[in-house]
Amino acid sequence: MMKINRKEMSGKLKKKFSKEHMKGLFTEEENKKHLKQGSYSSILTVIVIAVVIAVNLVVGQIPSSATQIDLSSEKLYTLSDDGKKAVKSLDKDVTLYLIAASGSEDDNIQKLLNNFKEASSHIKVETMDPDLHPAFTKDYTSDDVEANSVIVVCGDKSKVVAYSSIYESTTDYSTMSTQTTGFDGEGQLVSAISYVTNDNMPILYTLSGHNETALGSNITDAIQKANIETKDLSLLTSDSVPEDADGLIICAPQTDLSSEEASRVISYLEGGGKLLMFSNFNKDEMPNFDSILTNYGLQRDTGLVLEGNSQHYFPQMPDYLIPNISSSASVTSELSGSSYVLIPDAQAIRKLDSYRDTLNITSLLTTTDSAYVKEVSGDTKITAEKADTDETGAFDVGVSVTETVDTDKETQLVYFSSAGIVNDTMDEQVSGGNTNIVIAAINSMCSVDTSTTVSIPSKSLSVSRLSLTEYDSSFWRIVTIGIIPILVLAIGLGIWMKRRKQ
Repeated sequence: MMKINRKEMSGKLKKKFSKEHMKGLFTEEENKKHLKQGSYSSILTVIVIAVVIAVNLVVGQIPSSATQIDLSSEKLYTLSDDGKKAVKSLDKDVTLYLIAASGSEDDNIQKLLNNFKEASSHIKVETMDPDLHPAFTKDYTSDDVEANSVIVVCGDKSKVVAYSSIYESTTDYSTMSTQTTGFDGEGQLVSAISYVTNDNMPILYTLSGHNETALGSNITDAIQKANIETKDLSLLTSDSVPEDADGLIICAPQTDLSSEEASRVISYLEGGGKLLMFSNFNKDEMPNFDSILTNYGLQRDTGLVLEGNSQHYFPQMPDYLIPNISSSASVTSELSGSSYVLIPDAQAIRKLDSYRDTLNITSLLTTTDSAYVKEVSGDTKITAEKADTDETGAFDVGVSVTETVDTDKETQLVYFSSAGIVNDTMDEQVSGGNTNIVIAAINSMCSVDTSTTVSIPSKSLSVSRLSLTEYDSSFWRIVTIGIIPILVLAIGLGIWMKRRKQ
């Protein structure tokens, strides 16, 4: 084994790291070059760190709407064009208080609130921790406030936007399970901001006392979100429609109005009133109800309208019409081409042969030329097949009538010949298209600027419904059951024959 001489090794190390040797390292030309490069690297590193710090400081001043990208499929916390328009028109200061404990804020709601704040200098956002401020909500409501609810305040007016109204949910009672189906943060907040910043909101009266059809929850929710107040009205006990009415709704009464009631409705219209009417197919005559229509140049047919064009009715149900939406009428111009309407068991709306020339009658919903009318008599069962005696043509199932009363007043009547248009099930089949057209009619009736009654739809968190007409249904049935299997067999046969020849 080799022995190590420690004294000799120590002497060599001392010689190697002596002052003279170290001085020689720095005086050599090559080592000077390395030292210079190292100095440059150090300086460059300091510069890069300084740039990174400066960039972070600058980015920190950029609004979060520009730095946070909304990657959610429904753009949950991104403001829509209508929402931006409503917020930017504010001329009053509004504070949005998020009620949430520190660290438990809902991420979507918090980002949405920041986007509201950045959209208008009149909006301020604050987070109030109920553990630190337990009595804060009592200044605005006596009810318990859910965590992640928002209190919207402007001056002396306030409105609580509950967390449960921001996240919509449905319950499956067969399994007793609850599923979150929608995020309505933007719609509810815009509605609350509109409510606290406006003193005069529209009032709609709904006629009662004749077993009227109830408006579906989709429409009533949309009316409430638009901050339109609804009140019941009995013209049996009231001498007239109240003066504060921005509009009147008569929704498919099952029994006829009295002649006095019909006369009061007509008097209201002749004074520049607004009326939204619906009817259901009814074998019983309703002369007083019809007299309102007659006074404005309209008449509803006794038969039912069926559609002969398979692209304009619900699969296997030709009485469930998918009519054309007029692009020329002010009520429906924004919906034409972008929405479907499903209207079941409708009657044709006809213009009278003679009516006063001051009436302006405009079609809103119209069938195709292939539609036909089935007359109903007694207890005879209606068959869908078109008979030679059935009248064929394009029929109106929704119309608007206007008439200038004074220089500053205009009467308006909007009439749909099926109350099925207000049914939630029908509405869901066309992804809210029915609600859209009814709300459009209501907005056109109200004397308040539509910017104060903007209603932004909820953003779906569930699978969207695919609306198919009879034509679409038949086409895809043929493709999936016939064409695709035949193609697969043909390709397989071709491959088999090619391999056999080899």
